[in-house]
Amino acid sequence: MIAVAGSTGFVGRHLVRRLAGQGAAVRGLARDAMTAQRLLQSSVEIVQADLLEPVTLSVAMQGVDVVVHCAAITADHKEAYRGEYARVNGEGTRNLVAAARRAGVKKIVLLNGLGTKPGSDGSYMRTRWEMAEAVRGSGLAWVSPQPSILFGNGAPFPAAIAKLARTSPVVPILGSGRTKLQPLWVEDLCLCLALCVEKPTWDGRAMDLGGPEQLPYTEVVRLILEAAHRRRPMVPVPLPLARIAAGGMSVLPNPPLVPATLELFDFDNATDLDSVQKIFGFAPRSMRTHLQEHGLDG
Repeated sequence: MIAVAGSTGFVGRHLVRRLAGQGAAVRGLARDAMTAQRLLQSSVEIVQADLLEPVTLSVAMQGVDVVVHCAAITADHKEAYRGEYARVNGEGTRNLVAAARRAGVKKIVLLNGLGTKPGSDGSYMRTRWEMAEAVRGSGLAWVSPQPSILFGNGAPFPAAIAKLARTSPVVPILGSGRTKLQPLWVEDLCLCLALCVEKPTWDGRAMDLGGPEQLPYTEVVRLILEAAHRRRPMVPVPLPLARIAAGGMSVLPNPPLVPATLELFDFDNATDLDSVQKIFGFAPRSMRTHLQEHGLDG
């Protein structure tokens, strides 16, 4: 039995569909079981579970061989309350690990982000590091693919840029615009995750992954605007000013920019161009080609 924590999220939905399509016994863990029933295949067992409610995790882990952890809060989401990133990502992962250990789970596959490092106290990056530390210290077999930004049907980043282009006369470019990104197709990521579930080949490794192109942030935005059939001037916004703006927008229920996102512009979000080919043995899809052939929703 394979349990997927975060089964109704962007990556979780795609991964559950792939695993179920391969005939695997899949259990989707979700805080909202009704939403999961609507989004996931009928062959998938759905169990209500919350990373912050250990009792629900104990039930959810019974009979599970491998758990895939895709349930973190990502950097594009506003904290519902101060400290939510740390509580969900750090404490929540520790709760999941503890429940897995008690239930005799054999392996944890952790989806994290490219370039995960300790970070400073109180930073979003620190909560990603805490996830990694909890899994590494679990005493169980573990593996952690860490992708760059993702594209594909329902991908949050391209959707956010396209939405901004529909509602704003300009598109802000954070920082210099030269920050390198290495977009990875979500289906290619899910193939990597499925291989990690199936084989022990990469156990004990955290692996930075990216697509076949390293693109400056401005070029990624340009490709998204082109796929969305929008022409908008791109206006550079220095990071110090962007941080002030993100702080001010935090009063909004769903702000277009949050401070956590800006932490990811402190470094190039890129790795070896052949990372997927070298590690998993297949060539990932190019974002440029994919958008030209399938648009934003392919």
